[in-house]
Amino acid sequence: MKLLIVLCLAAVALARPQDERNAEIITYENELREDQSYDFNLETTNGIIREESGISYPGAEPETGSYTQSGSYEHTHPDGLVTYLTFIADENGYRPESDAIPVFSGRVDIQDV
Repeated sequence: MKLLIVLCLAAVALARPQDERNAEIITYENELREDQSYDFNLETTNGIIREESGISYPGAEPETGSYTQSGSYEHTHPDGLVTYLTFIADENGYRPESDAIPVFSGRVDIQDV
């Protein structure tokens, strides 16, 4: 049974399109400044585009302060569908926004079992 599961997983991995497994980096830039702020971007041949910026806000005491990061991620699927996500991460947490993220708009009724 274990052999069958391993063979199925191997078949799925081998069935992926070649361009996804052999992606190459087209663009890579990473700039870290003295104030610990940064800019980063990456693009690959399989349609992934990633951009991010960060700013450090020092605190009043050593080892305190906060960091704010913002960026985006874009991925083109083999069928041509593009997934796009933007985010902000700071003292309020990680907050992504995307049409690909399901939005809960209903109500949950919790019942005793």
